[in-house]
Amino acid sequence: MIESSIEELFNSINDSSEYKEYKKIVEILAKNKDIMKMVEEIKALQKEATNLEYLGDDRYKDIDKEIEEKMQILNSNKDYQEYLEKLKSFNKVLLASSSMIEEYVDEKVGM
Repeated sequence: MIESSIEELFNSINDSSEYKEYKKIVEILAKNKDIMKMVEEIKALQKEATNLEYLGDDRYKDIDKEIEEKMQILNSNKDYQEYLEKLKSFNKVLLASSSMIEEYVDEKVGM
């Protein structure tokens, strides 16, 4: 019974318009080499900045500025903006689903 309920919830999430729209924009972004390159550059810079900060090397501050500049460019892209909107919307669906599961468990456990 629980498995079928979880499967229903999973199917409901997969069938939601939020999920479908999110998947669609992810596919669009994946085909955009400029955006993907920028995202990878930012990730690499974040990793480098984190390591430098951990080591007490102040050069991380310059890298943080570079990350901020690249983020501004990325955030100005309409496809990336749409991605962020769809991600936020889909996260709300996941949060609601998570809350439903938590309420169900609390009810069954008697908390």
